[in-house]
Amino acid sequence: MANKTEIDFGSKEYLTPIQYNLIKTLQNGGPYTRKSLVKELNTPRTTIYDNLLKLQKRKFIEKFSRNNGMRGRPLVFWKLKN
Repeated sequence: MANKTEIDFGSKEYLTPIQYNLIKTLQNGGPYTRKSLVKELNTPRTTIYDNLLKLQKRKFIEKFSRNNGMRGRPLVFWKLKN
């Protein structure tokens, strides 16, 4: 696929198993909401969120929001950084 991003997991970069699973899931499926990641990986919500923030700080992933025209909070999606 043209939009797939490959991340180099060099020896300098250490990822926990959950972080590795998050990156692999985002590589294979594209943007996900936190809720869909929780369901996909069968992992607690706070664990997913904490690790998403850690990966975001390391500039592996990024988040963006999308409002579908309805009231309420917009959906927040996570994706691999290009």
